[in-house]
Amino acid sequence: MSRHKILARVDRLLEAERGTIHKTAPFHFALVYPSPYYTAMSSLGFQVIYRAINDREDWAAARAFLPKDVISYRNANVSLFTYEEFRPVSESHVIGFSLAYELEISGLLTCLDLAGISPLSSERRDSDPLVIIGGPLTFSNPLPVAPFADVILMGEAEELIHRLLDHYEDLRSKDELLSVLAKIPGMYVPSIHKELPSIALASERFLPAFGQIITPNTALREMFLVEAERGCHRQCTYCVMRRSTNGGMRLMAPERILSVIPADAKRVGLVGAAVSDHPKLVKIARKIVDDGRELGISSLRADRLSAELVEVLAQGGYRTLTVSSDGISERIRTQLGKRIREKHLIEAANYTRKYKMRLLKVYLMVGV
Repeated sequence: MSRHKILARVDRLLEAERGTIHKTAPFHFALVYPSPYYTAMSSLGFQVIYRAINDREDWAAARAFLPKDVISYRNANVSLFTYEEFRPVSESHVIGFSLAYELEISGLLTCLDLAGISPLSSERRDSDPLVIIGGPLTFSNPLPVAPFADVILMGEAEELIHRLLDHYEDLRSKDELLSVLAKIPGMYVPSIHKELPSIALASERFLPAFGQIITPNTALREMFLVEAERGCHRQCTYCVMRRSTNGGMRLMAPERILSVIPADAKRVGLVGAAVSDHPKLVKIARKIVDDGRELGISSLRADRLSAELVEVLAQGGYRTLTVSSDGISERIRTQLGKRIREKHLIEAANYTRKYKMRLLKVYLMVGV
């Protein structure tokens, strides 16, 4: 693929988006997702940080992604660039990566290589951009990416990102900046810290998280994402949410959730680790569906299903009911701290048939 075709493809993706931010400012932030666009643009956290940085007067955030065809970039001698500006990522003041899980680490290294930046923070020059890492991986297993990061934002980054950028504006010396950041709770500076710091908790004024860009070219096609709750009050033994809940589950008020949904949103996705535990979920879902929108929910627990909820889901466009069994037997589920019983799975099957859905999908973990 030629350079012209690569740029033309990006143009087509941008033309299909609604909510894209084009901005000029003294400071440039390259927000990079180390997976292809199709996956990245279904990440709510990625979109939240994109908007948060662009809300600052002196900063402009632009997105970059792991190319779907890395070889084409190399053959055409195209360095990693931001979509909004077609600017090389290496010309940014700060490069921020959002990592969901360990398999994306290879994508991070590829992105740095395509940008012409040394993957190891210890080998970078003072003139190189500051490289920061955040995302779900910081809740579960941040140590594997420590050699590649100048700073890792541990946990909820809505507040931390502003504190980091405030200090960046005041302290341009990299050593001085890292020294100051290392003293802030939730900021992990691998070159300074010997142990992982605590996970940061965003204040209520930043909640709920909601999307910025709607696009047909992503896994959650044309869907506006909004947080229904954050964290989880359950204590399943295998789950990273045991580390990330900061003491439990924060519920979003129905009025607040509904108030951020744009008028032109045809599909709405309710996001959270345990959305079906929200005590007012049916009320929220009913309002979304009554407004003529399709509805998606990020997680459904079989033990929280009800006839009323499944009926609303069917009216909101659900054709596949997806629930989790997790353990392959009730004995294993009990050991994992799950409360899913055989009767709950049978009830889910009955609801699927009653409300004429096409399929019941049950997922579980093998090898626990």
